[in-house]
Amino acid sequence: MKKIFLHVWIVIVLLFVSNLLIAKENKIVIDIVYFHATIRCQTCLTIEKYIWKSVESSFEKDLKDSSLTLTSQDFLQPENEQYQEKYKFDTQTLIISKKVNGFETKWKNLDMIWDYVNDFKKFKKYIIKEIKNLRRGK
Repeated sequence: MKKIFLHVWIVIVLLFVSNLLIAKENKIVIDIVYFHATIRCQTCLTIEKYIWKSVESSFEKDLKDSSLTLTSQDFLQPENEQYQEKYKFDTQTLIISKKVNGFETKWKNLDMIWDYVNDFKKFKKYIIKEIKNLRRGK
């Protein structure tokens, strides 16, 4: 009986330790990409400025340690055309993507950026909330 208990205890401890090691090995990165057209209006430029200002002011540490990336890409360029189909958009948009160990596990189109373009506080609040939600798996 004591041997069985000891074996069960060892298995439980090993499972616990292996789960801790696996959890520590997972590298989670949030990619934030503003997809814009080649020719942009003033509103599109403002949206890009708001995105950068919001993310840089709220996630400085994450940008430095590369757990969060921020880029802008012209979705009309041949090398970026695949993203329109992958993320299902046809105009300028903001995509946030969660990657675990290099594999995308979840993404979201933050298309409401257009609704908040005239109110920076609401714009920033919306983006920050969605990034945090994605990070938590919501």
